[in-house]
Amino acid sequence: MNITRQRITAVIPTKNRPLDLPHAVTSILSQSRIPDELVIIDQSDDSQSKGAIDSVWLEHSLIKLIYIHDTTITGLVDAKRYALSYATGDIVCFLEDDVVLENDYIEQIEKGFIGEPKMVGCCGVITNPPSYPRGYKFFFHVFHRGIFRDKRVGNFDKCVGSNNALIISDKLSGGVSAWKKEVFLQVKFDVENDFFMLEDMEFSTRVNEKYPSQLYINSNARLAHNCSPVNRQILGPRQTRKVTEFILYYKKRKFYPWAHLSIVWLLIGALFEAIFQSAMNKSMLPVLGYFKGIRIGISKKLVNI
Repeated sequence: MNITRQRITAVIPTKNRPLDLPHAVTSILSQSRIPDELVIIDQSDDSQSKGAIDSVWLEHSLIKLIYIHDTTITGLVDAKRYALSYATGDIVCFLEDDVVLENDYIEQIEKGFIGEPKMVGCCGVITNPPSYPRGYKFFFHVFHRGIFRDKRVGNFDKCVGSNNALIISDKLSGGVSAWKKEVFLQVKFDVENDFFMLEDMEFSTRVNEKYPSQLYINSNARLAHNCSPVNRQILGPRQTRKVTEFILYYKKRKFYPWAHLSIVWLLIGALFEAIFQSAMNKSMLPVLGYFKGIRIGISKKLVNI
């Protein structure tokens, strides 16, 4: 496939973030390499986001806009799946609705695919990652072993300068990811098991099985993630969902080498994290959320796709 000049589709799933979405869209329209089309899948309860983008679009007509407002679309993964019905690009670039791209983000994504023709997917890096407690990265890598091993944590810091080498990774970050369209003909999004926090990890791991060693972190493609407080779970509910998804992820891969030890070891680490969060917030909600996640994860039946 000749990838010296491919059509690029940017996709933004969004819900109830009319103040954040226009900033993301404006940064896309200001790119040195503007995508050929933008698909916005809006699950908002009202039309405020649509109105905000209509105002932005009055000044920009360089690319095609496909705006779908549908409250029946259920969740992030379903929105991504839905967007593929409208995306015509050879490369599909998924972005969150509260990001601001550096002005060469799309250009660097395209250069990555051109420079490494075997690449089928990549993710950029976030220039303003959350401020984690001292030692977080060390303990993250201590407990994320086996099927949960993840090169992304730590590599987001490698966002200085240009011409950085691509980093092979079997897990990509969904809100800064780009894929050859052909990937979706071979690997489908899992809309059955209600993944959210681990949806990108779950999907990219399955892509890596089909296309081994063809996924990369591209630290030349950079953006700021201005985490919106809207639609974000905190304390107990966050721990519940994360632990539940850890267990579901394991259930899909329980026959992999070291899978049993991987999940036991990670859940021990997650318990330490929940205890730490409870102490920091003077609330038992994180610990209670952890044990609720254990119960839900164990009892929930996995839907095979």
